[in-house]
Amino acid sequence: MTPPSIAQQLAAKQREISVAEFFERNRQILGFDNPQRSLLTTVKEAVDNSLDSCEEARILPEVTVQVQKESEDRLRVSIDDNGPGILRREIPNVFARLLYGSRFHSNRQARGQQGIGISAAVLYANLTTARPARIISKIEEEEAAHVLELFLDTQKNQPRIVSEDVLLWDRPHGTSVELVLRARYVRGRQSPYEYLRGTAIVNPHARLLLIEPDGTRVTFERATTDLPPLAQETLPHPYGLELGELGYFLKSTKRATLAEFLTKDLQGVSARAARELLAECGCAAQRPPGSVHSEEQERLLAALHRVALVAPTGDCLSPIGAMLIKRGLRNVLGEIRPEFYAPPVSRPPRVRGGFPFMVEVGIVYGGALPADQPVQILRFANRVPLLFQQGACAITSAVTNLDWRRYGLEQKGGSGMPSGPALILVHLASTKIPFTSEAKEAVAEDPEIDREVTLALQVAARHLRTHLSRRTRRDLAGAKFEIILKILPKLAEKTSHLTGRPVPDLTPVITRIMDVVNLDARLARDAAGLRVEVEAVNYTPRARVLELFVEIPPEAMTGASFDPAPDGTDPALGRAWWTLPKLAPSARTRLALTFPPKTDLDASDLDWYVAGVDEAHLLGADPLPGDWDVRLPRMIVEAAEAAAAEGVANVGADEEVDYDAAESSAGDDE
Repeated sequence: MTPPSIAQQLAAKQREISVAEFFERNRQILGFDNPQRSLLTTVKEAVDNSLDSCEEARILPEVTVQVQKESEDRLRVSIDDNGPGILRREIPNVFARLLYGSRFHSNRQARGQQGIGISAAVLYANLTTARPARIISKIEEEEAAHVLELFLDTQKNQPRIVSEDVLLWDRPHGTSVELVLRARYVRGRQSPYEYLRGTAIVNPHARLLLIEPDGTRVTFERATTDLPPLAQETLPHPYGLELGELGYFLKSTKRATLAEFLTKDLQGVSARAARELLAECGCAAQRPPGSVHSEEQERLLAALHRVALVAPTGDCLSPIGAMLIKRGLRNVLGEIRPEFYAPPVSRPPRVRGGFPFMVEVGIVYGGALPADQPVQILRFANRVPLLFQQGACAITSAVTNLDWRRYGLEQKGGSGMPSGPALILVHLASTKIPFTSEAKEAVAEDPEIDREVTLALQVAARHLRTHLSRRTRRDLAGAKFEIILKILPKLAEKTSHLTGRPVPDLTPVITRIMDVVNLDARLARDAAGLRVEVEAVNYTPRARVLELFVEIPPEAMTGASFDPAPDGTDPALGRAWWTLPKLAPSARTRLALTFPPKTDLDASDLDWYVAGVDEAHLLGADPLPGDWDVRLPRMIVEAAEAAAAEGVANVGADEEVDYDAAESSAGDDE
C-alpha cells in the first residue's frame, strides 16, 4: 500500500475552526489579556448591554455592579439591571454564543453591535475557573424569573445548559449576570470604578452602583431624568457600500424593479437621482435587481459614488448634547470643584464612508486638577469610556497635534500632551465606530474623524482661552482695586489730619479711577445653613440698570431660598435672575441666597453673570453668555448695545489674534 503523500497528510489535518475556538486561543483580541483588564472588560460588556436594553425599552437605567473575592486570583462578579429582561428561549444564545445579537445589522448608534462582548466574558469565565455563568432574567409579562447556569461549547459555538430553575424575584423585570473568573481588582485609572465614573458622565440619566470587594459602596446618582433620544434605524447609504455588499443587496431585495430598489432600499437616493445614475450606468429602471451581475454591478456602484446624493441623516445618532455634558461633568467631578466649565461643543453630523458620525467636546479647568501634570483625556465612543490604548487612539492624536500654547496650556514644542489643571472630554458617536481591534478600546486613525475632533477641540479651547484672559484681567483689576482701597483711605486720613478737615467720601474718587461694576460674593456657613451674600457696587460714572444671573448646581436649587425673590428661575438648569434697581454712580445693592445646612456647595460652584455691562467694565462676574435663552428688559438691551458701540470705538491694537479662526470657519461652512 502506497503511503499517503505529504499533501494527503496535510489535507487530513484540515478542519473547520469555530469562532469560539478562535477567540478562546486569542482572547487578548477581545480584551482578556491580563487579570486586571479581564475584570474591566467583563464589567464593561455587561453594563453596556444593560444600558442599551434599558434605553431601547425607554426605562431609566439602574445598574448594580458587585465584585466579591473568592480566592487570591478569583473574583465573583455580578451585574444587575432593571431592563426589560430577556425571553427564556433567547437567554442561552445571548450569553453563550459568539456573534449572536440583534444590533449587528441595525444601522443606528448602539454600544454593543457585534454580539461578542458578554458571550466572550462567559467564555473567559468558563475557561479560567470552569464555573458556569448564572443568569437570572424576568420579563414583565411573566410572574417568575428564569434562572439558568450555562457553559459555552467552544467547538460548536453553542450554549450548554447545566441547570435551569424558576425564581420569584422581587422586581417586575430585569436581568442579573453572575460570573466567577480569574481576575484582579485594583482601583486606578483602568478599573471598574473609573469605567463607571466615566459612564456616569456621558450617561447622566443612569444610576450606577458599585460594590467593591472590601464592601465599599460607590453610587453615581443620575443627573437627569430625561432619557436620551432613541437612535432611529436607517437604510444603508450608497457612499458606504462596497461591491460585494451591493451584490448581496441586489440578490436579497424583494423589490420588483431596479428603480424601486434604489429609492426604497437605499438612503439618500431620490427618484431624480435614480434616473440619473441608471442612465449613467446603462441599466433599465424596470429591470429586476437580481439580474444585475458583475460588470453592471461595478458600473452601478461607480455611478452611486459619482452622482450627488442626499447625505446620511443624523437621526440614527444619539448625541449627549451640550447641556447634559456639562451636567454630567458637574455631577461626577463635584469633589474636584473646577473653576471653569467651557461651554461643551456638539459638532453637526458629518459622513465617513457613508456612515454618519458626530463629535462632542467638553473642557474643564482648575479646581483640584493637578497643575503640574499632563491633562486628563476622557475618551468616549457611543457613550462608552475608552480606558486602554490611549496612545494608539485617533482622539489622542487629535489632542496632541493641537498647539495648546495658544489657549493657555503648557506644551513643549507646540505638540504632544499638554500640561495643566485641565480635563478634556471627547465623545465620538457613529453607527460604525472604526475601532483598532475587537476590544473596542481605541479609535483608528481617519482623516474625517481627525478633522472633526480638531475643529471641536479648537472651539472649546477658545472658550478656555477667553476664560483665562478674563481671569488675568480680573486678577489685575482686583489687585488694583485692593491697592486703591488700602492706600487711598490712609492718604485721606493723613491729609485730613494735616489740614484739620474731615475725611472725605472717597467713593466718587474710586469710581473715577476704577470705572467698573464690582460684584462681591461671600459664603458663610453656620448651624442655620449656608448663606451666600452678594453686593453689587456701581463704580462707574453713569447710572446703570443691571440684570444679575446666577447658575447653581440643579440639585442644590431645590432647597434654596432668595432675598429678595428672583424675577425668574429655571430649576432644571439651576438658574435664577434679578433685575436690580437702577444704580447711581457709587451706589450699591445687596441680595442673599440661603441653602440647607448639609448642602455640599462651594463659592466656585456658583457662576455669576451680568447683562448690560461689557466685559471691560465688569469685575467679579462674567457677561451673560449669548446662548442663554432669556428675554431682557428693553433698558438692559439698550445699555448692552450702547456698551457694545463704546467697545467698538475703543478697540485697541493689543487685542489677541485668533490664528485658527479661519480654519474653524472654513470647517463650519462645509
